Amino acid sequence: MTSQAQVPDEIVSLCERCVEAFSETSEVDAMIEFVRGELPKLQRKKRLFADLLLGAFERASFPDLRWATMFDNEMLLCLDPVHKFSLRAFLWEPGHYTPVHDHGSWGVIGPVTGRLEVVDYRRTDDGSDEGRAVLVEKSINTIEPGETAYTLPLNEGIHEIGNPTDETIFSLSLYGKPIPRGYIYGFNVPEERAYRIISPTTKKKLLIAQALPGLDAAASEKVLKKLAEHPVEIFRELSPAEFGKLS
Repeated sequence: MTSQAQVPDEIVSLCERCVEAFSETSEVDAMIEFVRGELPKLQRKKRLFADLLLGAFERASFPDLRWATMFDNEMLLCLDPVHKFSLRAFLWEPGHYTPVHDHGSWGVIGPVTGRLEVVDYRRTDDGSDEGRAVLVEKSINTIEPGETAYTLPLNEGIHEIGNPTDETIFSLSLYGKPIPRGYIYGFNVPEERAYRIISPTTKKKLLIAQALPGLDAAASEKVLKKLAEHPVEIFRELSPAEFGKLS
């Protein structure tokens, strides 16, 4: 897991329980059920998270705000050593909603303060056109502290999450092992459009590979060879000529 220096015991304990539970099963439904039983215990500890946020504001070593994340309102709290799961915190401004998006893993979501609105979608096209997606709204649910919602990978977990309140709120998400795509899909529902959402760190690495040919041919060749053999899909499939298409 992430370094345990200054990590609250309650977070360490949850992550250790997940390590033990996930060592006994690889069934997604069982892992989701376990987390939905455990995460609310942490959601109720407002004092813990007040201290955690104060520490982050005052630049404590945990949580480390420099750690790379997909979104700018996200903080990493725990990363399993073999990447079977991660625990993350999110801060939501009043009225802030994510884009409609899918996931590369299963996940369990729950607010510590306020309320979260979860809008689930069903995809009706066959996905053969990467830039097109036809989505139909399936359900809208609101969850409060102590309650959770869950998501599944790829088309089974397309949703939008947001803060319908007039206060900034705090939530937790525990995600399973990600599919090694290197991106998630975002969706413009009215325009029936699908697009890739890439983390800032991934995008920087791809742009580095794009810039290297103008600086040093040998270095560029070395990087392109590594991209071709990379375990993450987006690094293998994109050539420098395609980098300009990144969202």
